[in-house]
Amino acid sequence: MNVEFEFLSEEPLENVVTCMNYRMDKAVFFGFHEIVERRKASTEAFLKDYCGVQRVVFHTLSRGKLDSTLDMMRKAIELELGQKNNLFFDITGGQSVILVAFGMLAREFRLPVHFYDIETNKLTELETGAGKRMSELAPESGFRLDLDKYIRLQGGVINYTLQKDLKGQAAEENTEDLGKLWEIAERHHTHWNAFSEFLRNNMVPDDHLMVHKRAVGVLEALYASTSGVNSLHRLQVILEDLADAGIITGLQYDDDIYEFSFKNEILKDCIWDSGSILELHIYELEKKNSDDCRVGVHLDWDGVIQGPVGIDVQNEIDVLKLEGNIPTFISCKSGNLNATQTLRALYELQTIADRFGGKYAKKVLVVQQDIGKAYMFRSKEMEIEVIRI
Repeated sequence: MNVEFEFLSEEPLENVVTCMNYRMDKAVFFGFHEIVERRKASTEAFLKDYCGVQRVVFHTLSRGKLDSTLDMMRKAIELELGQKNNLFFDITGGQSVILVAFGMLAREFRLPVHFYDIETNKLTELETGAGKRMSELAPESGFRLDLDKYIRLQGGVINYTLQKDLKGQAAEENTEDLGKLWEIAERHHTHWNAFSEFLRNNMVPDDHLMVHKRAVGVLEALYASTSGVNSLHRLQVILEDLADAGIITGLQYDDDIYEFSFKNEILKDCIWDSGSILELHIYELEKKNSDDCRVGVHLDWDGVIQGPVGIDVQNEIDVLKLEGNIPTFISCKSGNLNATQTLRALYELQTIADRFGGKYAKKVLVVQQDIGKAYMFRSKEMEIEVIRI
């Protein structure tokens, strides 16, 4: 039987990386009380459900007490060796007293020691005078990490019941049209949010996706609008671009009427939800260089979906991707952000990445307008990359 001994880290990835790569029958963790309380349940569930570990054991240690740590670990080592098990020490993420104890006992019992570079998933096996190394004794696992498993490791869960249709399979079925829509939204990015709001409030279609409005009503709404679209020429130019791209059909307008039909419900929803087209565009770019990528991801904080919206604590991240072991949380903000909106975007991204990302997570804010030097400086302090597209 292959048994892994490991320091229980606050960072979940460090606790499971060996079992993600090599098949272990048993994992034995040594950690401080508060970390064991926080990480025990999610670590054990992940190892048993995804990595095939049959048994997971946790030993609670006292801080700064090397003698008691050595005594506890020595007894655990002797138990495993007495049962003729292969024993491996993983020091990934180890620190302080436990690292010292691992080093002393590995030398005393001539046991193999290794650690992982989480970002590259590279294994390093140390020379300790042991016989065979873990890579020679334990079979590779064939495990593949994806976003569902990653979020569960962090103690959360992806709630698919809240995902909008336009950010699910329906988006994949409309990829070509959404690409055309992005080109139009980008061309008119300074007015896109306002145009979207105007259509949503004043040009609602019937059950057949047809918009039929009296011209006088459109003009009255246009000139009374506070959305930012108060130019008849601007409204008509964007509508004509949508018609040329086939996003809307049957466009006609004159002194009497404004009439057109949306091609389908998904494209209508994407126009109405002004920021969605930016999110879908970034998703299309990022999924090309990731192992797993999702758009419009709803994350449940405690990992238990309990009921309707309002009961569970939820966060939505616009785009979430995984490259190897490293997640990237991407927030997309269209239009021109004011000071309050910019700060809110930075802190919301920071909060969700801190909760679900761990210390290796990357954070990216995508914007369509410059956010100013002061906020760029603040983003650097928060380790958030800002990309203007």
